[in-house]
This record gives sequence, structure tokens and C-alpha cells, in this order.
Amino acid sequence: MKAWHIIFLLVSLMASFLAGYHVRGTCVKNVQVERDTVVDTLRTVLPVPSFEIEVGEVEIPYPIIVKEKGQDKIDTIYVPVPISQKEYVSENYRAWVSGYNVSLDRIEVFPKTVYVTKTVSARRWGLGITGGYGIGRSGLSPYIGLGVYYRLY
Repeated sequence: MKAWHIIFLLVSLMASFLAGYHVRGTCVKNVQVERDTVVDTLRTVLPVPSFEIEVGEVEIPYPIIVKEKGQDKIDTIYVPVPISQKEYVSENYRAWVSGYNVSLDRIEVFPKTVYVTKTVSARRWGLGITGGYGIGRSGLSPYIGLGVYYRLY
């Protein structure tokens, strides 16, 4: 066997190895690809409280003007204002609101999430460059060519 046959064989083996290494990213082996879609826009009609409790009471100062002997006197009275907590419930959210100056105590949002799982199966059969030794007209000689293969693992 001549030296250039060996060099050609080694170069072709290295080229086929590099080509296979570069192309192997397209041959996926039973990989599950997960995609999720999140719908985050909540549209609802004007909510009506489903539950209401009285939390307490706060006294708010209210100034009044008292006329006494021709003079205006400013006095303050305290008006009791009840504080209640209201709960608003929907299939998309649950919110608690309370206070004299209304404030949002807590809100839980339930966005709709859809998980789509797609399984990509591995390709078993393929066409590729093969190389090696073969028996031909002149006996045992190096062989490089196209071949059909079946992936075992």
C-alpha cells in the first residue's frame, strides 16, 4: 500500500468525523421540546364583592364652625366611620380590599397557562459517507463512498 493511500484514508476519515460532529446537532435523539403559552390579560366586568366583613372603626376629625357671641369658633367633632374588608372572587383572580381610604390588601392572580409537549423521534436510517477496506478487483484496498446506515443507539 502506498503512502498517499494511507494519507488520503486518514484525511478522509478525519473529514467524515468532523462532518458527522458538525451535523449531529440536527439528529435529535428522543428530545422533548416544551413550549408554554401564558395568557396574562385579565378582562372582567365590574366586580361585585362576594364576601364582606367589618374589620373595625376609625374616627375621622371633622371641623365645624360654631358662632358664639358674634365670633366664629372652630371646633372639631369625631365621626365614626366603619372599616370593612371586601373579597372579590373570579376564576382569574381573588382580591381583598379594605380601609377608610380604600387600599388593596392582597391579590392572587391565576393566569391561564397551557403546556404543549412535542416529542421528536430520532432518525434511525440515514445516508452518509463510509470508508474502510473492501475487497475489489485488485484484492484488499481502501474504500471511500456513500452508504446507507442504521443507527443502533
